[in-house]
Formats: sequence, structure tokens, C-alpha cells
Amino acid sequence: MLRKVANWLVPNYCICCQNPLIEHPVICQYCFDELSLFDPSQGNLLNRPDVCRDFKLDNITRLMACGWYEGQLKSWLSGYKFHHQTRYQAALQQVIVHQWTQYLLHKHTAPDIAVLMPLHTTRLVNRGFNQVNQTWQCCIDPYLTSKISLLRTHNTKAQSNLTGIQRRKNTRDAFEVKGVMTGLKVAIVDDVITTGATMNAAAQACLDAGALQVDAIATALTPLHR
Repeated sequence: MLRKVANWLVPNYCICCQNPLIEHPVICQYCFDELSLFDPSQGNLLNRPDVCRDFKLDNITRLMACGWYEGQLKSWLSGYKFHHQTRYQAALQQVIVHQWTQYLLHKHTAPDIAVLMPLHTTRLVNRGFNQVNQTWQCCIDPYLTSKISLLRTHNTKAQSNLTGIQRRKNTRDAFEVKGVMTGLKVAIVDDVITTGATMNAAAQACLDAGALQVDAIATALTPLHR
């Protein structure tokens, strides 16, 4: 009741179509249904031939992602990551909460613990925030622990303009784990997976720390060959 009164006093509008919203926080149901998202019932996206072909995730057992890095999802991710537009953050969180909730409702196994893809301290200071933390915290918080964390030990070059081989060299030995992961099923959470080089390097650090298996969770996958 209070929300309806608040919306009447200060109307909220869909970030896509600009129509007034009543129940949904940022994206109306019609526009949400039009988003290019993966079906959470599919489970492990590495079982999809197109995903398995394009992403070299040798250290990853399972992959869950919300959708392709294109259209609205790409616009919101880049707008939030590089310009800190908080309305884009809210849109991403609405997508993430829906996809992760549906993923678990289809009885796909949750990890024992989750770790967030870290930024190097220098980049974190320059940007002022870790976009992965800010968008995924609401879903992943039950799996986070202060006793175990993933650290980025090298201030690697930005990956966007590098080839696949350069990406792998750039991220080699770039991560280390603080704590022990012996026997645990670990999930690494990131915003975008492009070739898988960064995720593979982070996963190797987790396996070296004793992880039983490492899964990858991402907001989006870059459609390199679509």
C-alpha cells in the first residue's frame, strides 16, 4: 500500500519503454519478457554446443549466466561499470535476482561458497567500486564468507583490446586465494565472460587452494561468434 502511494506521489518509469511502473522496480514485465536472457532451466550452459565452442573454460565445471552481452544488458553493464549510473545497477539487479532465483528453483545445485571476481587495488581505487559486488551481492551474500577471498595480485592490462592468446598471458598467475578451499564447491562470480581467460586463471587459483570443483557465474557472455 505504501509503495503504491509512493509511486503515485513520485511515479517510477520503466527504464526501457518509459511507461509508469506500479509493481516492478525498474523494468516493466512486458520489457523484461523481451530481454534476451538464458532459460535458467537449462542449467549448465557448458552443455550448450555454441557456448562450449566459444568459451575455453577448462577449469570450470558448471557455467550459469543471465544472458548474452548485447542489447539492453550490454548497455546497462557498460553504463554502470564505466559511468556508475545507479539506475542501470537497479536494472541489472532485477535481472540477476530473477535469473538466480529461477536457477535455484529448478533444483540446480548451489555452491558451497562463492567468491567475487576481484579488481586490483589500483583499479578499485580509480573506479571507486567493484561492479560485480554491487550487482550480485543481494543474491550471493548467503554463500560469501569473510574467511576465504580471491585476490588479484597483478594489475593486469584491460582485456578489452587483447587477443585470446594475449588475454591468457595477461592473466597468468594473476590471482591467489586467501584461505583454504579444500573439498569445497566454489563459484566465481563475474560481470562479463569474453574468452574465459580471466575466469580460467581465477579458477586455477581456487583449484590450487584445494577446491573440489569451480563453477562460473556471470551476468553476461560475450557473443564473439554469433
